[in-house]
Amino acid sequence: MPVIEAAARTPPTTTAGSANAASHASAASQPREFAYRLSSLLLAGDLILSAISIFAGLAFREWQRGDGSLQSQQLHAPVLWSVGGMFLYAWIMTMLKTYEASNLYKLQLWAKNHLKATLLWSIAVWACIGLFGLYDFSPRVGVLYCALTSTGLLTLWRLSAFTYLIQPKIREAASSRVIVVGWNKTSSGLRQAMRRDLSQLNEIIGCVPMPGGRFASPPPAEVPVLGDYSDLPELIKKCGAHSVILSEVTCSAREIQHLVSFCQRELVGFKMIPEYFPALHSGLQVQTVSGVPLLSVSQLPLDRMLNRAAKRAIDIAGGTVGLLLSALIIPWFCLIVYLESPGPVIYRQRRTSRGGRTFFIYKIRSMRLDAETKSGAVWCKQEDNRRLKIGTFMRKTNIDELPQFWNVLKGDMSLVGPRPERPELIAQFKNQIPNYNARHEVRAGLTGWAQVNGLRGDTDLGKRIEADLYYLENWSVMMDLYCIAATFFKIKNAH
Repeated sequence: MPVIEAAARTPPTTTAGSANAASHASAASQPREFAYRLSSLLLAGDLILSAISIFAGLAFREWQRGDGSLQSQQLHAPVLWSVGGMFLYAWIMTMLKTYEASNLYKLQLWAKNHLKATLLWSIAVWACIGLFGLYDFSPRVGVLYCALTSTGLLTLWRLSAFTYLIQPKIREAASSRVIVVGWNKTSSGLRQAMRRDLSQLNEIIGCVPMPGGRFASPPPAEVPVLGDYSDLPELIKKCGAHSVILSEVTCSAREIQHLVSFCQRELVGFKMIPEYFPALHSGLQVQTVSGVPLLSVSQLPLDRMLNRAAKRAIDIAGGTVGLLLSALIIPWFCLIVYLESPGPVIYRQRRTSRGGRTFFIYKIRSMRLDAETKSGAVWCKQEDNRRLKIGTFMRKTNIDELPQFWNVLKGDMSLVGPRPERPELIAQFKNQIPNYNARHEVRAGLTGWAQVNGLRGDTDLGKRIEADLYYLENWSVMMDLYCIAATFFKIKNAH
């Protein structure tokens, strides 16, 4: 019989035992309930401050339009608009998931959602005035005053609330105490991420070995081993744990099922590290098909149409500017290459981009014409005697890559993305480097996150793939713009 099942079926022999079980169930839900209360307080604060700020903006506008004084009858309309406006603002913020417990500490998310809500609120007010002919009191200009006052007051309120939320006692009260079953490298990465990310309301208090008393890798000294796996039910009560994370699935399916059932009965959260999805973690979602749960990589940032359109717009604009500027530089370096090594000066080579599609990449030739006659397809090394004299300078300054702006405009490449590799090398790397082909989920790039972090040339390919996957999972317009700007200054390991 599985050990968790045996422990869970042991009935309490006294009334006190039942009381302890009930108190544990209450304690298990305490951080979540506390987080819910904090979210409700933030919602209440936003409601009150938005009403005050809308009233202040409209009242100031009325005062400005009048003779410098306000009569009581002039305040009737601002009060009505304030009450309606605060509910509209709060509803929009709620629809944007601002008040989810998981977003308590995401101040940047609140700021972004506030700007969206303010814009939508302003549009709604202007639309109401036009549709219903509310011209007796027309706060069309007053909306701008409301936007300014609400941004100012609500920002001060949120900053004040944040200083309260980050107090250790408050954050600890809102955080779930987690016990990890087993331990491996992924568990260590998870622990570091939890400690680094303020919005993660979880704290690993210790671990227990998998059934059989084994760990895939030894836990760090600061993570205590709380006991044996068979002691888990008692350890959860003793430590006041609120959640269990299963780090690996090497135990039997029956044991996992009993662990899940135990956690459900005791109101303890259960999570499992998806061991079979080692490449792209951030897009993992559970979907249901007729009630059957399916875990899959459902969506990455660049799977969304709006994000792809934004990225392509940047590529077209940047590619056009880059090609026009490059037209002033490319001919001179082509001439220098020809004088040093007569022959074709533009080098065309087959590379692989999104979805495994191949294309011809264009570069200014930086090596001898017979560079790969004997060696075949190989990487360029630090001191590579196949390079031309001007080739070393061009590769360090990325000048040899300038013709690739044409690849960007054609749609073969993007300005930013994983660097394209040759099909011959991919056939070798995909069997040697875990998750190598996952980088082909997006277009290859002229520059990339790996390159601006010094992972280029003859460097650790595993770390380079990790950087490429980080880019896939965390893409944003700002990330692309940073990579473009950093390319001009970060030329480490360029050769």
